[in-house]
Amino acid sequence: MNLNLNCILCNLKQVLTVTDLVNLDSDCKEVIMRDVLGYLQNTNYKRSNPEIIKGTWDIITKHIANTNPYREIKNHYNSEVMKIADKIRNLINQSEDKFNTALKIAITANLIDFAANHTFDEKMLLEKINIINEQFMPIDDSKKLYEKLQAAKTLLYLGDNCGEIVIDKIFIEYLNAIFPNIKVYYAVRGEAIVNDVTVEDADMVKMQEVAEVISNGDGSLGTVIAKTSAVFRHVFYKADVIIAKGQGNYESLSEIDRNHIFFLFMAKCDAVASSLHVANLSILCSEYQYKG
Repeated sequence: MNLNLNCILCNLKQVLTVTDLVNLDSDCKEVIMRDVLGYLQNTNYKRSNPEIIKGTWDIITKHIANTNPYREIKNHYNSEVMKIADKIRNLINQSEDKFNTALKIAITANLIDFAANHTFDEKMLLEKINIINEQFMPIDDSKKLYEKLQAAKTLLYLGDNCGEIVIDKIFIEYLNAIFPNIKVYYAVRGEAIVNDVTVEDADMVKMQEVAEVISNGDGSLGTVIAKTSAVFRHVFYKADVIIAKGQGNYESLSEIDRNHIFFLFMAKCDAVASSLHVANLSILCSEYQYKG
C-alpha cells in the first residue's frame, strides 16, 4: 500500500512524541523536525508508510543518540498485560468457540498502541475483550483461516506491538492445542522502532515456549520484504500459512507476491479503513489474494 498523504502526519507526530519523551528543548526539536521535513520532501511516495517511517525514525534516533527510546514504556506494557493473561485465558476457556474467541481477542489486542503520554488502561482492554463475541467483523475470513490451518504444517505469525505480544502468545497456545502438528514461527522486527516487537519483547514474555522466535532482520514499521534477511524470506515464502498482525504489516504486505496470508488487525486510520471499505476502528480477519 503506497503512502497516503495523511500518513505524513504520523511521521511528524512521531517527531513530537519522541522529542517530548526525552525532554528535548525547542531548539533541538526544531532541528530534528526540519531534518525530517527535508527527508519527507524528497522521499519516494510510492513506498509504503512503514518503510518511509523507518527513515523518519532513523533521523530522530540519530539526533537523540538512543535507538530504543520507548524501551521502558514497552516493558511496562508487556508487564501490565502479563498481569491479566490468566483473565484472558479464562474468558477463552469459557467460550463455546475457543478458536473464534481467541482470534477476536488477538485482533482486539491490536488496540494496544500508544503515544509516550498514554498509560495502560486495563479496564478499557478488558471491557473490549469481555464483549468480544458481540464484535462484528466487516471482513471475516476466520473460517478460511481455520480450514487452511487444518491442512498446514507450518505457520508464520508476524508480530506487531508490545503488550499485544502477550495476547499473541495466548492465541498461539490455543493454535498449538487445536493444531498440534503445526510448526509455529513468531517473527519480530530486527531493530527497535516505535513500539513494535523485537527479540527483547519476545524474551520478556517467553514467546519461545509456544513458537520459534525469528527476527526479520529489518527495522521498518511492518514487514518490508525487500529489506528483510534471506533467512526470514525463506521462512516467509515456505510457510503454509501466514498470520500478519497489525496495520503496519497490512500496509507493507498488501501487494506481496504470495497467497495464504491472513491480516488480523484493527483499522486505526481513515486511510487504511477506506482502502478496505470499512469503518475506522473495525476489527478484521482478511485473507489476502495475490493478483499478480
